[in-house]
Amino acid sequence: MTIALGYVFLLSWALWIGAIVFFLFVVAPTAFRALEVEHAGKFIRTVFPRYYLVGLACGLFGLLSGGLLMAMRFWPWKGGSTVLVLVFGMMVVVLWARQRLVPRMDSLRDEAHEARAQDDRDAREEVLRRWQRLHRLSVRLNLLVLLLGLATGWAWLNCWLVLPGRW
Repeated sequence: MTIALGYVFLLSWALWIGAIVFFLFVVAPTAFRALEVEHAGKFIRTVFPRYYLVGLACGLFGLLSGGLLMAMRFWPWKGGSTVLVLVFGMMVVVLWARQRLVPRMDSLRDEAHEARAQDDRDAREEVLRRWQRLHRLSVRLNLLVLLLGLATGWAWLNCWLVLPGRW
């Protein structure tokens, strides 16, 4: 049972980190290179909520499996709690971005389209400036989640390195 839970944790962690790397370094740049900006934006706008949902699901599986491993005393308290705190931190950032940041960016993008339709160049430029600021925050938050995920992997590895001494 403990080995299976360890694999569940490792799989959820690896899927999450893989999704982040794939989205940041493959999907988003490719979309903006291959599609017109308008279409790429619509595509990314559609993908983002699902991307964050995948992260939340992976985090939930990671928390549950890691918590059970700690409860079964398979992971040491110190290392296991570090892992769980990092996963929880990743989930908080992703949840905030999904529920607050993305909807705000979407509404600003809609405002920009409305200003363009009304031929209000100044309003459109102001809205796009605010959107770009939120976009930079979004990129930074994704990088933060990636760094927290790498730290989680390091903390998880430390949990496994102390196990042979217990057997």
